[in-house]
Amino acid sequence: MAKNESAAKTPTSKPEIKREIRPYPRITLEKCLIIGRKIRELNGGNPWSPKEVGKAIGFAITNNDFVYYAASSREFGITSGTRHSETINIEPLGKEIIYADTPEIEREKKIEAFLQVPLFKKVLEHYKGSVLPEMTYLGNTLEHKFKLNPSFHKEFAELFNQNCSDLHINKVNDIDYQTNSDDRSILLEDVEVVSHTSSSRGSKKGLKRIFVAIPFSEKNPDRPLGFFKEVLQSLITPAVEKAGFEAYTANIKGSDIIHSTIINELLNADLVVADLTDHNPNVLFELGMRMALDKPVVIIKAKGTGSIFDVDNMMRYFEYNPVLWKSSIETDIPELSDHIKAAWEGRDSTQTYMKLLRQRQ
Repeated sequence: MAKNESAAKTPTSKPEIKREIRPYPRITLEKCLIIGRKIRELNGGNPWSPKEVGKAIGFAITNNDFVYYAASSREFGITSGTRHSETINIEPLGKEIIYADTPEIEREKKIEAFLQVPLFKKVLEHYKGSVLPEMTYLGNTLEHKFKLNPSFHKEFAELFNQNCSDLHINKVNDIDYQTNSDDRSILLEDVEVVSHTSSSRGSKKGLKRIFVAIPFSEKNPDRPLGFFKEVLQSLITPAVEKAGFEAYTANIKGSDIIHSTIINELLNADLVVADLTDHNPNVLFELGMRMALDKPVVIIKAKGTGSIFDVDNMMRYFEYNPVLWKSSIETDIPELSDHIKAAWEGRDSTQTYMKLLRQRQ
């Protein structure tokens, strides 16, 4: 009897409460991009510790807000890593957004990130756009068709609407799901020469024109995606402006190709800066054309880049730090600026490559 009473008093275990997981990011795409942008701004786009990322965006890594931002950024495909990871890294899609050449490309890639979230994409396609019905009917669809817990309905609708507003999405046909710019054949109208100036300064008439010959993409697997965009925007452009010039470069969508637009720049620019990093064939071709014209040119390359025939031995060049830390860029900008000014000031007196070769005959 006593044994049975004891058994009757044995406490029963409580049923396990299943925690519902949100099948969508809690932070909007536009807001969580701050993680990738701060990594670019303060750490040269390199992998960064969660603790430093937290400081940069204003949250301790133990703060729930940091967890939400990092998780949302991962779900959109912008970054990888959590507060427990060794580092947080910018992913390829994140770099395509953060280092975008134009607002159009930036929006296209942001929409691609938005559509990485299956539920966002399904709801957008179901309603053929961003306009949702009133909550009663929306809730019915979210619960019955998409199996979303009713406790998340209001939050989901607010996040969906805000993302669509940020991205200017109205109808499904605003988005081309099949577009892949890498598969298009490049057309003449895909090539334009654009000015690169700091936003605070803007373009000024009367400045000498520097055309920058630089790779359009990273063929070397050791280079992170967006490396040359960062070199152009964070190093070359500020150095060119400091030297009293305005920087221009070719803006190309699609495969690398030499066009008459670029040829005319090589012929007519006051000065050409050629980045020989990784021995890009297009840049070498453009450098050869400029040298054949016997016009002034500035040669630069990332440290560790091998020599190019006799060019490095016979002509001055500037080596920059490829790590692109903020501190290294701040050191390299004034030195590169001096290198540019020296090339311009000595354009008539300096022994050019062609003059040196002719003297050997």
